[in-house]
Amino acid sequence: MALRFMLVASLLGSAAAAGAESVPRQPTAKWTVNFDAAGCVATRSYGTAKEPLYLALKAPPVGNVMQLAVMRKGGTMVAEQKDATITTDQRPSLRTSMLTYGPKGGKLRVYLLNMSSADFRQVRAAKTLAIRSVGLNETFSLSQIEPLLRTMDRCVEDLRNVWNVSDPAGEQSILISRAKANLASLIKDEDYPAAAMEGNQSGVVRFALLVDEQGKVADCTVIETSGVPTLDAQSCAIIKQRAKFEPAIGPDGKPAKDAKVGTIRWVMAD
Repeated sequence: MALRFMLVASLLGSAAAAGAESVPRQPTAKWTVNFDAAGCVATRSYGTAKEPLYLALKAPPVGNVMQLAVMRKGGTMVAEQKDATITTDQRPSLRTSMLTYGPKGGKLRVYLLNMSSADFRQVRAAKTLAIRSVGLNETFSLSQIEPLLRTMDRCVEDLRNVWNVSDPAGEQSILISRAKANLASLIKDEDYPAAAMEGNQSGVVRFALLVDEQGKVADCTVIETSGVPTLDAQSCAIIKQRAKFEPAIGPDGKPAKDAKVGTIRWVMAD
């Protein structure tokens, strides 16, 4: 275990050193914001048709986490958890971890991490953003971030209105009754991610759900990370796949959309 840790640390150190002098990648397109029915996602291309590379941001309707992702060419890959560093301009690097995966049948490899709003403040005013991990060494030139985030704020506000969220914490609502489900019963012992078990990792994941009029989960976003990407990702994957809610009831007495906040505590069994 000690040898493995030393090897990983060495690889991370090499990646950071190699990236220290790298020239920031310039964008090859403008930011685009997808005002989706169940999410606010901003994407910008830094690559080409032959060598695609994207930087993406996702803002949840409630909570204080911004999801950040790098997407580039790559095939199907089982999800892996990796240590990473984030550096804005010349500030000290933030040590974190990310989830790396390749969706089945997809052509892009995804590097996904969660940033608290406090940590993301550095990105808002930065000119460069560097993300380093084993297999990933990219520095992005940033521009138009503040106008972009104002647009995303409007998108989030629209989401809150559509999904009947009347306060940022998601605890109050105009609904007669809220969507209901026993989420604890959905988690089984065999759901514990192997990578987290091998690392003896545990944690608490808090997430925001958008539940439609049929009681189906339209979106799940981590809003307080456990610090363990595999636990964060597994939580939303299970909820989206298995959860079936009793729909909320709106002021008109009909089934209505709702936003819920839930928590899963992952603890290694003795």
